[in-house]
Amino acid sequence: MQLPEYMTTTFPGLSLSPDLFHRWTVGLRFELNTTSWPAINWESVLDRASTLYEAVFRPGDVGFIVSSHDFEFEPKGRSIGKMPKFRNSVFALSRKHSLCLHGVAGRRRFTSYRDQTSQIIATLRWTEISPRNIGYKEILRAVMHRDFPSRRPRTDDYVYFVNRTRNIILHMYDDRGLDLVALRIDDLRPVYDKHEAWILDHDRKQIDEIFSCSVPGVSSVR
Repeated sequence: MQLPEYMTTTFPGLSLSPDLFHRWTVGLRFELNTTSWPAINWESVLDRASTLYEAVFRPGDVGFIVSSHDFEFEPKGRSIGKMPKFRNSVFALSRKHSLCLHGVAGRRRFTSYRDQTSQIIATLRWTEISPRNIGYKEILRAVMHRDFPSRRPRTDDYVYFVNRTRNIILHMYDDRGLDLVALRIDDLRPVYDKHEAWILDHDRKQIDEIFSCSVPGVSSVR
């Protein structure tokens, strides 16, 4: 099963774009940085992100890694910035650092609009992975540096890790935080129970209500 078919059948209506947590019923949002911004505890960010990754991707699981790069046009077709050349893509990173990603297996382009004016074109590229057999820590480190051009390794991509075995999607959006969404509450309950202290305080009330009011074994999909 390829990524578009999997997403349509398993997560209907959900697109792989930022802010997954607020666009799906079953989810968790974690805070990664343990210091007050603008200070960043880089070691803490990577440790928390890696721990959460290992909690939802077990040896033997299969899935996809997906990169997304947005490009925005102003009204009348004027571009904002230069068309991306994917020089800092996660796939380029893999070739440089031997992260065990296969070549791009599929790609798709989506168009949306911001404030009914600017046109946004998102290019998604993906390949199948065995999540525990890739250099995931180096990829998470590159995402952590997304907003810091001087730091290496670094990727310009939004990166999504899809666990096809357990129907969980992980998106570390930058050095601040990480989203998990799943088909069923039970699939995330062990992560919630063990790492509840890391939940982003802003969304804690909503998350606690979801997990405290749910019935074990019952799916909670839109």
